[in-house]
Amino acid sequence: MSLIPSKLSPPPLPPWVVARERLNVHFVLDERVRLQVVQAPAGYGKSTLLAERLPALEQDAAWLRLDAQDDAPARFAAYFRAALAGLLPEAVLAAPQDSFGDSVATWLAALPASHPPCRLVLDEFEHIRAPELLEGLGLWLRHQPPWLTLSLIGRVAPPLGLAALRLRGELEEVDAAALAFDLEEAQTLCAEQLSFPPTRVSLERALRRTEGWAMALNWLVERTTTRAGFDALVDRLQGSHPDFVAWFDDLLAETLDEADRQLLLQLGVLERFSPPLVARLLEGRRLPQRLDDLIRAGLFIQRLTPHEQWCRFHPLFAGYLHHRRHELSLDTQRQLHRRASQAWLALGDPALALAQAIEAEEPGPLAELIEAQGPTLLANGHFALLARGLATLGDTRLVTSPRLTLIHGWVSHAQYQFARTRQAIDWIEAQLEAPEWQALAAEFATLRAQLAINQGDAERAAPLAEAALALPARYLAATPVSAGAILAESRFVLGHLEESLSRVQEVEQEAARIHDDQLLLWAHCHHSETLVAQGRLQAAYDVQERALALVERGNLERQPISEFLYRIRSQLLWEWHRLEESEQAALAGIAVLDSQGERWSLQCHIGLAKVALSRGDQAQAADHIRRLRKVLAEGDYHIDWLANAHATLLGWWQANDDRDAVARWLQEAPPPQPEAASNHFVQCNVRNHARALTLLERFDEAEALLDTLEEHTARLGLVTDANRNRLCLAALAWQRGRQDAALAHLRQALALAGRTGLTGSFLRLGRALPEMLQALLDAGGLERLDRDRAERLLSLAGRQREFGQAVRLMLDDAVIEDIVNRPDVPELIRTSPLTRREWQILGLIHAGLSNEQIAEQLGVAPTTVKTHIRSLYQKQDIRRREEAIALAADLLARIQGE
Repeated sequence: MSLIPSKLSPPPLPPWVVARERLNVHFVLDERVRLQVVQAPAGYGKSTLLAERLPALEQDAAWLRLDAQDDAPARFAAYFRAALAGLLPEAVLAAPQDSFGDSVATWLAALPASHPPCRLVLDEFEHIRAPELLEGLGLWLRHQPPWLTLSLIGRVAPPLGLAALRLRGELEEVDAAALAFDLEEAQTLCAEQLSFPPTRVSLERALRRTEGWAMALNWLVERTTTRAGFDALVDRLQGSHPDFVAWFDDLLAETLDEADRQLLLQLGVLERFSPPLVARLLEGRRLPQRLDDLIRAGLFIQRLTPHEQWCRFHPLFAGYLHHRRHELSLDTQRQLHRRASQAWLALGDPALALAQAIEAEEPGPLAELIEAQGPTLLANGHFALLARGLATLGDTRLVTSPRLTLIHGWVSHAQYQFARTRQAIDWIEAQLEAPEWQALAAEFATLRAQLAINQGDAERAAPLAEAALALPARYLAATPVSAGAILAESRFVLGHLEESLSRVQEVEQEAARIHDDQLLLWAHCHHSETLVAQGRLQAAYDVQERALALVERGNLERQPISEFLYRIRSQLLWEWHRLEESEQAALAGIAVLDSQGERWSLQCHIGLAKVALSRGDQAQAADHIRRLRKVLAEGDYHIDWLANAHATLLGWWQANDDRDAVARWLQEAPPPQPEAASNHFVQCNVRNHARALTLLERFDEAEALLDTLEEHTARLGLVTDANRNRLCLAALAWQRGRQDAALAHLRQALALAGRTGLTGSFLRLGRALPEMLQALLDAGGLERLDRDRAERLLSLAGRQREFGQAVRLMLDDAVIEDIVNRPDVPELIRTSPLTRREWQILGLIHAGLSNEQIAEQLGVAPTTVKTHIRSLYQKQDIRRREEAIALAADLLARIQGE
């Protein structure tokens, strides 16, 4: 028979390939490893991985790319022999015999006892099902020479006794989890193919929604031309998108018969499933066997852990199945959802039970489920799910039930919908005399106290919380602890920090006693915030460490309350100038609330903007500021959130000398209330006004505000705010030419920083800081620790200034010549010299500009920039943008060190 040559060669690589060095550990040529299995659903880059890695690792390999026709023994044997002959041209391999097993035995006998290590790759192995072929390959594996490794690529696990090979250490496996792109690989993919780098937030969101599925990431990249377009496409990235619907339709058509396809659609109502659960829901012959067949079919079904029965669908495949469920009758769908809800309830998972009950669209059972399971669902943070259930019931049903009204109040509060919370309280107050409503008096008083504290009325919240503590809780067991927490928060807002600290420690003890991890985590966060206000940042950090341990121990990583922890951790780490860790914490907070929309993670977006500003990364900072302004325009926020956001916006305008924006903000901003500045957020808002007035040279007004703030910080022990206010006073005095006063304020700020450890707030002063620090150091008289802190701050401020000069330096021909002629520069710089344009682009990359922005800066097309970058990377053996930035930083450091 004639053989097709292309079937005996590796597949051609796509134009852009991400080298995946982290997977090299799976390609070690170990004599013990007989078989390598690369198994994952379609589109995970299985074949591309081997086609790219094997040459990169200089591993000789012969390929056989299979198709459905190759499941015939004679045809398979002919190709298998040809692949072997390509690997061992010197071997004498007999023609295939009638039995594939006999052919295998003959070929094994002809192989040399020793040979350099190599591989035989069988691609798309899922096509091979004939028992004779599988039996022959089993014989091959048992007697394969130690210098040869058989690599099988496929969508399904090959039935070749993998369990025994695994136990003997003779199997190397690469699965979908290993093949999924990580963040660095996704960044490389975008850098290679896009003229702009997506923001870290958008790229991480894309990774969460695709779970690193290479085909879906490529789909995003290929359809994107701008950063805004990338963000919009990520938001629309669902399995119901027409492109994915068509692709999944084709996949199922070639993989399943109609009966199994219908079974899959029925399973699509579930978020997770196992054989026992499926048996509760469905009827049919051979159901367990059919379920196993589906799992083994190479579809997007994943086990929660490798050795458990529980499975789930890839999120995009789940979205596709949800889209296709209309093919089932409405009665069938409702019956499945009803049965699923009952099954999940029996299995002890009220959240999944509620999700199914909502889909069943039966108001009576849904209301009963929410009333019965509401306390548990609230305690575990299922606010969005409860909101869906309550919306399904409608206000008419809610208003007649005290329990549903109470749950409605807490859910709307958790989602910052305070008008709806007020509505729930109005319903309560209108019916409070009725016995069934009076029974929940403690719970209702706690809800009223919570709304009061969130509306900034701490003086009203405290007596309501105390009233709740005097009444028995009859529905929500955590009511006394919640009331205690509100009382602690009210004391904090009013500036009574020691009392707040004492009360929150009691809340921690009670929450631990009743095993309410949500309340305990909140208490840890509030405890940390109180310590920060007192200037005890190290103690606050230690409390956060305990909170992180609780998150891990209690599996709270995806609970909304965890965002509170990540947010305040990002703020503290930024203040200590631990920018990478601060950024990671902010990103973790955004991930927690990703499915609920950007408005809920405003504080974490603020953290990312602050980090970008501190790094001097203008491109990233601009993106974050645009996002901040968009999110602020779409929501109504507490003064705490607003003040923090406005402080960051002022830092951006200051860095860009945009006084018009500062003047506009001053007209629209929440009014300052210096007489009520008993907490960090009112202090921050007043300080924002003082900073704005200083930038506009309205010095007397700014100083009056800051002097009033200082009275409160001294009286209430707001040490961290006192430190920040003193820095504002120093900047104000310096700007108006009063050097002695400025240095006196800065001296006091350094002394306070000995307690607080503030760094970020110092660096926020911008260009004035190094001048003031140098003058203070020259004047002498600082304590040793204060002097050390001043010198460190001066060093950090200097690095920020140098970063801002990177573009100018790299465009300077004299600087380029100086670098090239130095004896200590990397050898590649001399042996593979860059063109002047490539030097310019390297400098602009180092300055944080995207390809799009570089093109605009140089007045060339983005494609031209990509061509220059490709040349630059090849000359300097660079693979990623981060390596280019590191190279430029190293070169600059050499000449700036002089």
